[in-house]
Amino acid sequence: MIWRWFWREWRSPSLLIVWLALTLAVACVLALGSISDRMEKGLSQQSRDFMAGDRTLRSSKPAAEAWLDKAREEGLAVSRQLSFMTMTFAQETPQLADVKAVDDAYPMFGTLQTEPPGLRPMAGTVLAAPRLLALLNLKVGDNIDVGDTTLRIAGEVIQEPDGGFNPFQTSPRLLMNLADVDKTGAIQPGSRLSWRYKFSGDAAPLARYDSWIQPQLKAGERWISVENSEDALGRSMQRAQQFLLLSALLTLLLAIAAVAVAMSHYCRSRYDLVAVLKTLGATRKALQRLIIGQWLAVLLLAAIAGSALGQGIELALLVMLKPVLPAALPAASFWPWLWAIGAMFVISLLVGLRPYRLLMATQPLRVLRRDAVASVWPLRIYLPVMALIVVALLALLMGGSKMLWALLAGVVMLALLLALLGWARCCCCVSWWCAIWRCGWRSTVCCDNR
Repeated sequence: MIWRWFWREWRSPSLLIVWLALTLAVACVLALGSISDRMEKGLSQQSRDFMAGDRTLRSSKPAAEAWLDKAREEGLAVSRQLSFMTMTFAQETPQLADVKAVDDAYPMFGTLQTEPPGLRPMAGTVLAAPRLLALLNLKVGDNIDVGDTTLRIAGEVIQEPDGGFNPFQTSPRLLMNLADVDKTGAIQPGSRLSWRYKFSGDAAPLARYDSWIQPQLKAGERWISVENSEDALGRSMQRAQQFLLLSALLTLLLAIAAVAVAMSHYCRSRYDLVAVLKTLGATRKALQRLIIGQWLAVLLLAAIAGSALGQGIELALLVMLKPVLPAALPAASFWPWLWAIGAMFVISLLVGLRPYRLLMATQPLRVLRRDAVASVWPLRIYLPVMALIVVALLALLMGGSKMLWALLAGVVMLALLLALLGWARCCCCVSWWCAIWRCGWRSTVCCDNR
């Protein structure tokens, strides 16, 4: 009986509009969510390569060993770096070098490009920038004096994963092992040092360590992640997240508006049918079973069609954005599917609850009197309550982002402006200034007919 009712209603344009609105809502949320999830994963993976770790602790003095022990207790891997400036010598030729001393775990992520390939700064050896070798007239295999010690040049350092881009760097790079720093004697009282500690691990231990270490940071210490990084990658990550957040908000708001209009139109078109069925003896329970079954069937078909359409939209967006996206993006997780289906269900429930409630409350008297309309949940109460629920759900979904409140404020201001313009036009007057001047604020009659 439910399927026969559904098939009969399916052939009417009103129900098709409801199905189409829900399908588009699922497709847009799924496509946008999948692209956002894949881009976030791809950027996160690349960020680890550019930072050579998941987190970085930057300090002007050595970090407390208790901090590092706590990180290891959480299951995080730790790598140390020390940067300073010192003089290097080849015979009698001096040259100021930017020294970076690293441990054996460097780099935790990314690729250290060297010549010959695959080298790392081992104890007793260094990797020098080609410019440093040219200034000192040295080649691979020669010795270089760094402070009080002499080290062998094992190769050239071409690119560091966490080197970044600094066109104002005047001193060439010298990469050495952290075990050789004390031998150089370059660390003296008053030396300008920069300690960096790289951390890597799973998301949950990193989140716990984030909340543990941040309250303990002092002046001269900074905890760096991709989100708060000041480099180009961090800014790109923030802008991409803001763009995707704005797109998600607009998609959800448009989906809510489309489903609300479609459901209200469909339910109004079925008042007469329900009134006739009640006149013929249909019980309230039977009508509830038919309408709820039809509603679930529409949701099922919208979920299937919207998922297929969303996959197609995602592929089309990937093709369009191919020039600006990484070569390969990781696969999306299950969350975009869950958000899309959940958004469809919540939207249909919020905006369709009152229209379906009015449909169920249709009086049999409507067969004789078309103006017999049930009074259920007045709009002056229903609309503010639904608006508050929608805003609360969006705030929960978006984490109370400032962009959410800015967008909602813009929507409210636009709605008020349009309402003011529509009211001030005074029916069919071309100029609303003319309407106010000739018709008065309370007039509802066209100026030309007055």
